[in-house]
Amino acid sequence: MMNKKELKGTDTFIFHEELSNGLNVYLLPFPNKKNYFMSYFTKFGSINIEFVPNGEKKEIKVPLGIAHFLEHKMFEQEDGEVPFEFFAKSGTGCNASTGFKATRYIVYGTNNLKENLSYLIEYVNSPYFTDENVEKEKGIIAEEINMYDDNPEWILTEEVEKALFKVHPIRNDIAGYIDTIDKITKEQLYKCYNTFYQPSNMGIVVGGNFNPEEIMDLIKNHPLLKDKKLAPKPQIKGVDEPIRVNKELVEIPCHNVASPKAGFSIKLSLKDIKEDLFTYNLYIGMILNIVFGTSSTFREEMMAKNLLNSLIFERMIVDDFLVITFWIESMNPKELIANIKEEIANYQITEEEVERCKKVWISSEVVMTDNVEITVDNLISDIMEYKEIVPDKIPMIRKMNLDKLNKIKKDLSFDNNSTVILLPE
Repeated sequence: MMNKKELKGTDTFIFHEELSNGLNVYLLPFPNKKNYFMSYFTKFGSINIEFVPNGEKKEIKVPLGIAHFLEHKMFEQEDGEVPFEFFAKSGTGCNASTGFKATRYIVYGTNNLKENLSYLIEYVNSPYFTDENVEKEKGIIAEEINMYDDNPEWILTEEVEKALFKVHPIRNDIAGYIDTIDKITKEQLYKCYNTFYQPSNMGIVVGGNFNPEEIMDLIKNHPLLKDKKLAPKPQIKGVDEPIRVNKELVEIPCHNVASPKAGFSIKLSLKDIKEDLFTYNLYIGMILNIVFGTSSTFREEMMAKNLLNSLIFERMIVDDFLVITFWIESMNPKELIANIKEEIANYQITEEEVERCKKVWISSEVVMTDNVEITVDNLISDIMEYKEIVPDKIPMIRKMNLDKLNKIKKDLSFDNNSTVILLPE
């Protein structure tokens, strides 16, 4: 039975149902929109390389890059139909992406919603791997890997993860490496597919102008879903990653950069936090936005000193860790990072700054829920990060206050950090 939840503080509603086969379906009607955006996703990403295959008892380890490889192969169907061409007939776009934690298959357009949703379910549930098409794909992905190996941003991202993590598989390239993808077989692909592409490990999110009962009925009664049984959740091997960063400083000559680029990262343990994970992450985000955001005093001072060309920061949850990374372009990255460290050690936040940040965030949340694609993406991100949707973000932001921020700040330590710098050759 469908449950209806409101994204509180907005006019957006979510209809959710977990089907008998374990598939979670989330429907977001947008009565005033002409476009739609849908995503069929599995909780299978590049870090899931050691697991017990469905129906077996012994744990296996698969080659790095296999989740990304499998995503590529889903676009080759036994009947010769090419999904890109099928969707293009109605002027519809499709794509897919593999991340550290999930693989997503997306469709977006303005026409033929039901037909396109039905075909999305069809092709994602119709794997077709042969020795021949697997071998052919290795060359294609090898070219993709070589292309990324020439991209400074890609190099920097990969080196930052290697500096942060000692054993966690997140330190490896999502696409794998030429020598690892060369070891992939169709048998391994089927083991991964049959383990992670089970309804109990997947979800469908559809946003657009539609009747939720009709769309739910379409999904429930799809020939490739209605008879599927509830399968056990994948048994994935845990990782004993140490809290300390792997390397504190890495400097790399790079022929593709005209000026230095750097990643300054902080690795925080989540094991002993006193707040729920969403609230904790929210306050960390507030601190970062106030101290280092686009209107911060720090940013103005660094630009006045010609130390800052570009500064972007982001947060990522990796199992028991929260990682904060500052992506930097500066002619003197070490001096800029020294200033960031000093600001972290001495920052003070006022009640006025907290209230101003809350107003900006609430306004941003309302604006984002008017965008079908962003709303669907944010919903999936919540599921991946917090195991469930977070429908009351705006009320939670309203409750944020300086006292709680200072309590969280008191227990924070940013000393566990690493710096990676790409230098022009």
